[in-house]
Amino acid sequence: MQKVYFLLILFTCILSQAFSQDYMQAVGIRMGASGGLTYRRMVGMDLAGEVMLTSQNHGTVLTLLIEKHKPALLFDDLNLDFFYGAGAHVGIADRYYFDDYDEPDYGRGRYSVPQLGIDAYASFEYTLPRYPIVVNLDCKPYLEFFDDHFLGIHLPVMALGAKYIF
Repeated sequence: MQKVYFLLILFTCILSQAFSQDYMQAVGIRMGASGGLTYRRMVGMDLAGEVMLTSQNHGTVLTLLIEKHKPALLFDDLNLDFFYGAGAHVGIADRYYFDDYDEPDYGRGRYSVPQLGIDAYASFEYTLPRYPIVVNLDCKPYLEFFDDHFLGIHLPVMALGAKYIF
């Protein structure tokens, strides 16, 4: 009976390594057109949830994403994974207006507008073999509902990132 338990545990460990990430949580930074902080939590064998606090479109935005992941098929020998998903964001942005007067300070003003939209996400992530670090190159295009002319599509929004995994 102990051999059956041992084989069952061994089989479970092998499957969990083959079909899931090596980590459950990751926290890091994103540097690029929409830079900021990020936190990811694995919620299933191939499903993750990610929260980003970023600076985009002259404002601060909180983005929630649901992501699927799988190994990058072309690079089986590397620790390279492909993440893709979608989500939504909410935040606030500053807009500036200037009147056409000769005096530089006359008529200058600022007002705030809400930011609300939907996001897409695609990323290649490389896990460093000996360190608890993941580096990634991602693309996060988004559709902004309250842009300067009501709707705004922002393509492509590329970023480099690094995450500490635990």
